[in-house]
Amino acid sequence: MALLEAEVPAADVVRLLTEADAGHPVRQVHVMDRDGRFAAHTGPQCVDWAGDLTGKDCSCAGNMLAGPQVVAETVRAFEREGGLPLAQRLIAALKAGEAAGGDKRGKQSAALIVASTEEYSDLDLRVDDHVDPLAELTRLEAVSRERWVHFRKFLPSRRDPVGELDRDVINAGIEQALSNGR
Repeated sequence: MALLEAEVPAADVVRLLTEADAGHPVRQVHVMDRDGRFAAHTGPQCVDWAGDLTGKDCSCAGNMLAGPQVVAETVRAFEREGGLPLAQRLIAALKAGEAAGGDKRGKQSAALIVASTEEYSDLDLRVDDHVDPLAELTRLEAVSRERWVHFRKFLPSRRDPVGELDRDVINAGIEQALSNGR
């Protein structure tokens, strides 16, 4: 993060990180810099199938996958679903990757973290040991839109380190957002 904050280009960040890491043959790293440039590294000793693919506004990687079609379909779906909110777009991409073969070991877990400019994530969902983790992740994301994504706007931020403390203001703001269909 310090390199990115210093405006080091993505390709240089990946190079610097992997050069300094004796474990780089078994690691994957993906970076997007502030100018939207991507760089990726998939070590040659990552568990097969392992690889990465950069698309328009995205970078996708995986290991222990059924094959390269998994990352290709994931990127394709992310690009195709550009009209959706980011969390839903990411879930659609994950579903496309799963439909293309997904993890060669089968289904078990799924996670989604959406971060923006704040110190804390905007959304952080995780499903473990579930028969259909992407269906559960989809359900949790829908539940988050009922109140959490609106409540999150009142939590501490870089601009306001205290956040809103008045529950009446918070509840009114949430109700207003819900009535506007946001």
